[in-house]
Amino acid sequence: MLVVDASVLVKYVSREEGWQEARKLISMGVYTVKLALKETANAMWKKAMLGEVNLDKVLEIIKGLYSAVSLIDQDAVLPEAVEVALKHRITVYDALYIAAAKKLRTSLATADEKQAEAAKNEGVDVVLI
Repeated sequence: MLVVDASVLVKYVSREEGWQEARKLISMGVYTVKLALKETANAMWKKAMLGEVNLDKVLEIIKGLYSAVSLIDQDAVLPEAVEVALKHRITVYDALYIAAAKKLRTSLATADEKQAEAAKNEGVDVVLI
């Protein structure tokens, strides 16, 4: 199992470009940090505010994510995430996923090119969607 970030989850639930690849990864079983659910909920909130999706659908999507992913306690990787963030000039939020992948000794799936580059520089295999 690999770690996916919120960009992958958002692609999947929003049916954005690359969603089929995201679905394939998620169906094989993935890890993510708890923050990803909040980030995905926020992205879906924005889509609801723009009238692209209704509230009931947003709630259904968020509830479904709990059964689709295995959650990692981000507090366990926060110190390393801060170091990664400072070293690569990325947000701590993005670095949490890298630190989680390092801790689990697995790959990271993301749609964020800057985060992917930082992960590669940290020795993490990356699936860029």
